[in-house]
Parts: sequence; structure tokens; C-alpha cells
Amino acid sequence: MRASIFATAIVFIFLMASISYATNGMNMISYGGQESGMAGASLGVSDNPMAMNNNPAGLTQIKDSELIVGISLLMPNLKHMDSVSPLGSNDKNGENKVFPLPTLAYAKRIPNSKVVLGIGIFAQGGMGADFKDLKTAFGTKDRTYTNVRYAKITPTIAYQFTDRLSGGVALNVGYSDVEMEFFPDTFFPGGDGIPPFAGMDLEDEYAFGYGAKIGLMYKISENVNIGLVYTTRSELNYDNGKMEFRGPAPIGGKYDAEMEGFTWPASLGAGIGIRPTERLLLAADITWVNWSDAIETVKIKTDSKVPGMRVIPFKMDWEDQVVVAIGSAYKSSDNLTLRIGYNYGKNPVPAKTLSPLFPAIVEHHLTVGFGYKIGEKINLDGAWEHGFNKSVKYYNRDAPFGPGAKEEHYQNTVHLYLTYKF
Repeated sequence: MRASIFATAIVFIFLMASISYATNGMNMISYGGQESGMAGASLGVSDNPMAMNNNPAGLTQIKDSELIVGISLLMPNLKHMDSVSPLGSNDKNGENKVFPLPTLAYAKRIPNSKVVLGIGIFAQGGMGADFKDLKTAFGTKDRTYTNVRYAKITPTIAYQFTDRLSGGVALNVGYSDVEMEFFPDTFFPGGDGIPPFAGMDLEDEYAFGYGAKIGLMYKISENVNIGLVYTTRSELNYDNGKMEFRGPAPIGGKYDAEMEGFTWPASLGAGIGIRPTERLLLAADITWVNWSDAIETVKIKTDSKVPGMRVIPFKMDWEDQVVVAIGSAYKSSDNLTLRIGYNYGKNPVPAKTLSPLFPAIVEHHLTVGFGYKIGEKINLDGAWEHGFNKSVKYYNRDAPFGPGAKEEHYQNTVHLYLTYKF
């Protein structure tokens, strides 16, 4: 019965999470209601089922069974600017919508043992952008659109080695899909030193990825915990897709397509949690994300007979990222806890490879949140997250936007989670 519930839930997650605009590269800055209120600072303090996606060792703090159901509502705001079109300059806002990302996590201690088992379903992240009616360098009006999604199931085991030391391993069984449109209704035969251009529409690309998250947690004293977490790289080889090119035969047409060079990165993080008093919690994390090994030159391969259409390269060359998160929680009463946090992750997208297709550039985030205890078994946690506006001016020589192009991005996210202890 539980297996069927989780299978249904993961389908539900993908139906709802149509686009994920993550802001530490392709990752969300935090996972969970408590964690989101503290800007993701959780590696040394995780103590609920969301630990499966933060620090699996934290599951050992669960006494019996806990179930978490949550949803995050992402509200991104994007803008693209350039001035290369003969039709005039672009100053275009992206299509702004609300994107729901649900989460389900369950953990249970094996009776009279030091073992806690868990399983969760998480919308891990992704990115996307939708710009309509852009004036192109080829004298047309057209669209750029991307939608990258990644979700995973995390069967997890945690063990209490000693009174001070615990460990945990979460397997990451992930699914990702990709859609992309790059001026899909535009064809330019070339001329005046400008090479030919065929608009493209990629759809139905998907991949399964496998990895693990390994965590340790150590209690230095009654008031200080530290955590260490390593997440392996999850290889993603996308296939079974279709690529349609705009233009006359033999260029134009719809072809089988696969994609490589785009995967989910490894990361290494450490965190600390300090309780100066019974009511106050302070936490801080630092995490290194190995984007440079995960996103390099993305290649879309088709079965087109035209040489230039067989391999379509997208040079991205993302840079490694260091993410710092600090947060605080204050228990103002027996039922109410207030939280605040700050998260910084340097933009991993180089200016020389930036485009409106993948504007994952936000760096600074501020969060506030609350936790409210409803009776003895139910907790309600909520948070608001603001990713501050980031503007990058660039010249990507492989994209038809010319020098002086600019991308801007900020976003707000609302998180709401319900925990049931039994």
C-alpha cells in the first residue's frame, strides 16, 4: 500500500512541477519548512524526515514515526534585454507564473533499535525561462523556452553509532526531463557574413539518474552539533527525445534526439548548530557544488542527414559554486517558533556562455519563517524566501544576441509544510 502511495505521489509531483526556477544554480536553496525559514542552514541540525535531502544522519533524532507533507510555491521574475534586431531592441519580461513543488517524506525508527528508515520524494530543482515575442537578429519575432526538471526518491537508512555520533545514507533515484525552444519558427538562409540559422524545438528528452547522499552528525556537547555531508554526482543521459528544425528540406524536419553533457553535480558540505539557550538555535552551513564537472558543453545529437544538424553544441562551462547559509530559530512560546536566515551562492553561469535559455544567476537570498505546534502530534511550518535581483551584462559569441545583452532574475518562494508525529 505504501509503495503505491509513493508511486502515485511522484507522478503527482511531476504533473504539478511544470518548471523549477532554482537559485543555487539548479538546486533549491533549502528543502523543508523549518530549513527554509533558516535559509537552508540544516547540515548540523536536521532532525526530521527532510534530513533525507539535507543530512541523512539527522534521522536518528526521530523517536518514533514522522510524516511530512509540504508544498513550495515559486514565483520567479525574469527579464531579457538586447539590441541586435532590425525590428528594434528587446526589453522583455519572462512569462511569470506560480509553480507548485510538492514534497512527501516519511521516517520510522525500528522499535528498540538504533536504526531509522525513511523514504521521501523531492522536487530537487531545475531551471527554466519562457520569453515570448522576442525580436530576433534575423528580423522575426519568436520565442525562447527552457524547462528542466529533476525529482528523486530517496530510500534512506540512518544509524546511531554512539551517543554522540550518527550516520546515514540516502540513495538518490532521480528522474529528469528537458524541453527547449530556440526561435522555433525562424529560418535564416545566411548572407552578408551571417551563417544560416534554423530554429529548433526539443521535446520529450528524459533520463534516470542514480547517486547517494552520505551524512555524519556529531554532538560535540549538549549544545553544539556538527554535520558533514557528501552527495555523489548523478549521471544523466537523456534520450528518446525529438528535435524539430525550422527550414526547407533537407534541414527542416523532425528527428530522433538525445542529449549529453548535462548532469546533476556532486557536492560536499559541513554545518554547525549551536543552542546558546533552550529557546535559541543558531546554524551555519558551507557547501561546495561541483558544477564544473556537471555542466560543460551540452550536445544534442540527432539522426539528421545534414552534417550541421547532427550535433548541436551548447557551450555552458558552469563554474563551481560555494554556498553559505546562516540561520536562526527562536522559540518565543511553547507553541510558536520564529526563524530567519540568509543564503549566498555565487552565480555559477559565466557571462561568456549566458543566454535567456538558462539564466540561473541569483546569488543573495533572505528568508523568514515560523513553526507552530498544533497539539502534541502536528506541527505547521511556513517560510517566505526572497532571491534578490541579479543583473548580468554579457556577450555570448555563440548566441544571436550580440554584445551588451543582459539577463535579470529575482524570485519569491513560499513554503508550507505539515508534520505528523505518531
